Amino acid sequence: MRQRKAKSVVREYVEAFVFAIVLALVMRQFVVQAFKIPSESMKMTLLVGDHILVNKFLYYFMPPQRQDIVVFQYPWEDDRDFIKRVIGLPGDRVQVRDRQVLVNDQLLQEPYANYTTSPRQDVFGPVVVPKKGDQIEIRSDKRLYLNGEPVPIPASPYHPAGLFQFKSDGPPMTGFEVFYGPLLPPGTTLQQPLAPRSVEHDCYFVLGDNRDNSQDSRYWGFVRSTRLKGRAFFIYWSWDRDGSFVHHIRLDRLGKLLDLPAS
Repeated sequence: MRQRKAKSVVREYVEAFVFAIVLALVMRQFVVQAFKIPSESMKMTLLVGDHILVNKFLYYFMPPQRQDIVVFQYPWEDDRDFIKRVIGLPGDRVQVRDRQVLVNDQLLQEPYANYTTSPRQDVFGPVVVPKKGDQIEIRSDKRLYLNGEPVPIPASPYHPAGLFQFKSDGPPMTGFEVFYGPLLPPGTTLQQPLAPRSVEHDCYFVLGDNRDNSQDSRYWGFVRSTRLKGRAFFIYWSWDRDGSFVHHIRLDRLGKLLDLPAS
């Protein structure tokens, strides 16, 4: 009897342990996942050493909103996760001009944006963010059209030829290849007409809050909805590796909720 009782106790512990592991894996996959901030691209909203929680459940039921802070798979590499802020929603027209962001020709108020002390006269765009169901085509005039309207092809303001080179070991690419190429059959160029075809997924234009120190949609294009992992909402731990021993832990950041977008 004692032996059976001992076995039943062990079995209960094993079952509880297995259940806890399965529950944790399910939570991580579908509900909440923890991430660590490795770079300064979202400074001052998020600092290097912040540990955050990301809601992976939310976007099953509603699309991202403008100014959401989102974690996503890097559009050009499956094994890298990035975190940025949603600026352009599907169907929007976005332009960056001298530290100002225009969405659908309206100035976007951005109290979270951080710039260096030396202003740069940047001009990016305009660029039209594709949405699911848009009809995309290339006509005989060698221009790209969305829903029958010509689409401006962005050029890089940081490259003398207007090309994009977001990988140091990769070849420079045109704005068409970076932004709209992933929506079209491999090898498609503007030199050959392409019959109208439907865009399969919504796209988003994202920027880092630390605008002069962020590799974002200005460099590597749109984020497709299929690559979104979730919305960051909570800082549960923050560690300053450069601080003194006493000040390593940023107590003022622990338990901080990340601002929700204005309704």
